[in-house]
Amino acid sequence: MLRLTIFSCLLLFSLSTYPPPAQAQLPQATKDPLSPMQGATTQAGCSVTEASSCAQAAAKILPIVMGPSPMEENLRRLTDEIGGRVTGTPEMAKAVEWGVAAFRAAGVDVHTEKYTLPVTWREGHTILNIMGPTLAVAKEVRGEDGKILVVTPGLRAVSEAWGPPTPQIGITAKVVNVGGGGEEEFMRAGTAVKGAMLLVHSDIGSTWADLFNEYLRPPDIISRALKGGASAILWTGARERLLLYRHTNRLDGEIDRIPQAIVAREDAMWLARLAEAHPGEVTALLLMPNKIGGPIEQQNVVGEIRGYEKPDEAVILGAHLDSWELGTGALDNGCNAALVIEAARAIKATGLLPRRTIRFVLFSGEEQGTIGSFEYVKAHRAELDNIRAMITFDAGIGRVTGYSLGGRRDIETGVREALKPLESWSVNNHTYDASFGTDNFDFMLEGVPTLVANQEEANYLPNYHAASDTLDKVDMRELKLHTVIAALTAWGIADRAEPLGKRLSRAELDVLVKETGLDQQLKALGYWDAWQSGQRGRKP
Repeated sequence: MLRLTIFSCLLLFSLSTYPPPAQAQLPQATKDPLSPMQGATTQAGCSVTEASSCAQAAAKILPIVMGPSPMEENLRRLTDEIGGRVTGTPEMAKAVEWGVAAFRAAGVDVHTEKYTLPVTWREGHTILNIMGPTLAVAKEVRGEDGKILVVTPGLRAVSEAWGPPTPQIGITAKVVNVGGGGEEEFMRAGTAVKGAMLLVHSDIGSTWADLFNEYLRPPDIISRALKGGASAILWTGARERLLLYRHTNRLDGEIDRIPQAIVAREDAMWLARLAEAHPGEVTALLLMPNKIGGPIEQQNVVGEIRGYEKPDEAVILGAHLDSWELGTGALDNGCNAALVIEAARAIKATGLLPRRTIRFVLFSGEEQGTIGSFEYVKAHRAELDNIRAMITFDAGIGRVTGYSLGGRRDIETGVREALKPLESWSVNNHTYDASFGTDNFDFMLEGVPTLVANQEEANYLPNYHAASDTLDKVDMRELKLHTVIAALTAWGIADRAEPLGKRLSRAELDVLVKETGLDQQLKALGYWDAWQSGQRGRKP
């Protein structure tokens, strides 16, 4: 009764730090206006047979995380000092060292696991200039040799990640506007596509559906461009106010098949108007001296708290450590890398041991197509029957509403039981969708129960992969609240008397893939053949 009494007091004290839905993104407070909340209950637990296990864990985790913590300084060092962390670069190596040191400082056993990244990539200095027609906005300047030069407008652009370099002299070609890049629009463009630099329109991204569409659209457009003999693709930026960002349209770590650049939205729209006003006359120069290197050894960082009863069974709490480099990768995904370390620190500091082992994994290679987590799954395939769940956080600091359960309704009851101590935080609103997008993907395809944190968009999408993704965008108070949720979820599943759910067979996965529409995603993203053959996912 003493433990339950302590928990009751702490719960009333701490639950009020979690804001109601209308105030999800409160500014960081130096002192929270705490007041008791109605509806808190001490009759919570990780399973029906262990009614107080999660309540006891929550009572200890809450004050550790919400109190003074190294998390903010850890995140500052990762983002401000190391900065953007593209897999395969020296910055990524420094991030791995950061993760190892942070786990050790938390008193958590840690090691790294190696794999090979197929190629390395780094952007050169991208240049996109309009070469014709003669424009009123062009300027005449006198060169060093005294000759008069005509300087045409330079558009703000960056290379698509993992895109090939242009020839040393660049690509000079007609600009052909193919609108949204659909099949009918390519048909209307006809033979004009051959040798052309294609301008493709993109909508402004403001919802998760918009973001998902950014990854589903390009493969078909790229295929049409290659079939038509285009020389390059210019993507209209999906962010406003000239904001530049980066991601890759090739999801296997290999270099893409055609040069591609993202053009600042306002510049791209001006270019579209220019092409409409001067049909067939607009010519552009694209120069992208990207640097391509050979295979390189990379690492995932793995912390571990061993279980006392079933140490060979494990629950994984993970986030990806890598990022793109235009910004410093604070929202995507530095804040959640720091969360994973802080969750490990908090659980370790409670002095409690779970029944099963909890692994805390910082994956690399996520931005190139979840390569690091795929390699982890392949290396641990013999033990996947004993991986009881894989939990992932990868959406910045928007309020957590629950988890996407990867099509697994059978695991919902266990997740609800684990989170029962936080019932008044409204974090038990789970969904059953299954999709590509983060490091749970290959665990899910292997039949392991997966949980991906469902979060409100907040400020994630305007800064997604962009130069503006910096530390000042992170609400540390919100991040601490998410850490409590993550730590309690991992603890609750690891300490259950019974497993959260079974590993699905291939036959059961075939049904899940079809019922959730994941089959269509696999086809759109080019993974279907690998799934069918068993190269990716549980073998038939």
